[in-house]
Amino acid sequence: MSFTQHTKCRVCDSERLTKYIDLGFLPLSNNLCTDQNEEADRYPLRVMLCEDCGLSQLSGVIDPEVLFSHYVYRSSINQGYILHCRQMAKDLKEEYGLTESSFHIDIAGNDGALLNQFKEEIGYTKCLNIDPARNLIKHNESQGIRMYSTFWGLPAAEHLMQTCWPMADLITATNVFAHVDNVKEFIQAVKLVLKPKGKLILEFPYIIDFIWNNEFDTIYFEHLSYFSIRPLIQLVKQFGLNVEKVEKKDIHGGSVRVHIGYGEQQNSVQTFILQNEYKLIKDDYLKFAVKAKKTIDNFMGNLIRLKSKGKKIAAFAASAKGNTLLNCASINNYVIDYIIDETPEKIGKFSPGTYIPIVSLDNIGKPDYIIILSWNFADEIMEKCKKVGYTGDFIIPIPEFKIIEQKIKLKQSA
Repeated sequence: MSFTQHTKCRVCDSERLTKYIDLGFLPLSNNLCTDQNEEADRYPLRVMLCEDCGLSQLSGVIDPEVLFSHYVYRSSINQGYILHCRQMAKDLKEEYGLTESSFHIDIAGNDGALLNQFKEEIGYTKCLNIDPARNLIKHNESQGIRMYSTFWGLPAAEHLMQTCWPMADLITATNVFAHVDNVKEFIQAVKLVLKPKGKLILEFPYIIDFIWNNEFDTIYFEHLSYFSIRPLIQLVKQFGLNVEKVEKKDIHGGSVRVHIGYGEQQNSVQTFILQNEYKLIKDDYLKFAVKAKKTIDNFMGNLIRLKSKGKKIAAFAASAKGNTLLNCASINNYVIDYIIDETPEKIGKFSPGTYIPIVSLDNIGKPDYIIILSWNFADEIMEKCKKVGYTGDFIIPIPEFKIIEQKIKLKQSA
């Protein structure tokens, strides 16, 4: 399997990269095992800070064909994300005057969750999902969404031009830009197919929230970069584009929505940077690593304590962030009996490296505790569990170990 060391900043080419967190040798978080005895390959998972432009990036890159050509994550599983996409459609329709004849490209649109909401809100007659996951083609087509199965880059953009697709009024890329190794080619390809008044909308987890909220579990091999706004401005300016506007969003533990085009940068962009990014100094990155280690140790210690008392523990969401946490804490199937998940492709498989069986929501059983590994959708997950009759307690692992005692609430309301 291809693992390549990355010794230069992918934005500014600087070689002044400083390691600030090392999670050890971990398996690929989304590559689930089909057998409980299957040995998962492991690679070094480290994050480096560019001393020149401020970008954070992994120290190495896994071949994207391995990570994304067959992808088991389904965006539409999370109702919170669907609601976010619908509101995004309403916001951008109003701001940019999108109509049914507007051409919208969604880069790495997964199972069509975002385009579906835009189609319903705006009534597109033509839109396109460009995603390398070939296993999702039929799912997209069943919803009337055309999918071109490839990675976004210059070959994909040139193919669109050669096959007479129109220039794009809108290009969206939600939770994908952090996955891109060659970010320069990504922006160059966007410029090739974007109308003069068109917009590129990026959404990605914001590094300020990542650091301040102790979100170390979002470090995994798909997430190659952890962006702030300053290096992004430097990147897009190389191709004659501007970061025109930045908005803060609560989705995924704290994200930003960045509007990019040929227009002028709004004054609010520099205000946003001053209020957020200049507060973050190099020492904060090192403190983040120390806090992450304490959280991992505390998580492991608390679970072992509960298990030693004879408690039955399950988890919810066989997510990438969950698999990072479980592997960092060396929590396996002796501690957690099973992981509940709603993605059909995950049921019957095992978590990579920790070999915990994955079951459907119908098989929730009666554990004493359910750990919510996708803590960014905690409220939604707790409601789903309660609806199928779960009466035990919940554990939220991030930003710190917390037990939500449902049993006590039930007794008090009885």
